[in-house]
Amino acid sequence: MYRTGIPLAILLLALSQIAAAQDSGKSNNNKDEVEVNGATLGRVGEPVASNPDKVHFSEAESKLWLTNHLKNIDKTGRLYYKFVKSGSYDGSFKDSVYLDILKINKDGTKDTNLKFLTGPRRQPVAPSNLEGVKGNPILGIYMQGDIYEMNRLTHGSWRYFQKRIKLAFAHKAKVEPVTFKYKGDKVKGEKITVQPYLHDPHRSAFKKFADKTYEFILSKQIPGSVYQIKTVVPDKSHPDGKPLIEEELTFQKADFKG
Repeated sequence: MYRTGIPLAILLLALSQIAAAQDSGKSNNNKDEVEVNGATLGRVGEPVASNPDKVHFSEAESKLWLTNHLKNIDKTGRLYYKFVKSGSYDGSFKDSVYLDILKINKDGTKDTNLKFLTGPRRQPVAPSNLEGVKGNPILGIYMQGDIYEMNRLTHGSWRYFQKRIKLAFAHKAKVEPVTFKYKGDKVKGEKITVQPYLHDPHRSAFKKFADKTYEFILSKQIPGSVYQIKTVVPDKSHPDGKPLIEEELTFQKADFKG
């Protein structure tokens, strides 16, 4: 099954907070180990920081998880995104993602409903209706599905991939200005790039997927601030051919009421 899910609240908590033990440089020797293909890959279950104000967040973490992406929306309506999966390894398809802005609250937050893919591919979103939202939930739900895809493809542990991605956003992500075209116009934004498994000490356990790259393009000129999420798993045996797996989730348009 493609992109099975876990509750959004759990995933967002894990991605948006740095583990207190990691931040202080302490190890957690009593935590359970996880494995991928029989290889021990580290320890999970570190306590998250109880007070985010005392935790240093990287530029990438702040832009992805702590920014009011929906600030530039002042009407109810629907945001449309196109999802395209291609590559030589795991099949191809095109589908749709919809984010409904149901209510504009007095404090500027939004009540939303998210439909991520359609039909038999529809990814569970729990809860699908979110109240008092500032960040674009597209980001968290995409990463939720991605972690479970890595779990499915490698027969490994989603907790391990979650941990590696969290560490990469905290310490290894690159943020740079970018200009892209949207409906024929040049739009300025920022691109966040990260390769969570590039220097993973256990990458040999899932080496076919270990060079995976994640790119996020954000822009205040795009309703909801998220223009594109892209992931690529290159085919190292055929570098001039198709990637093994490539995914693109791209903003298409906004249809506002009134």
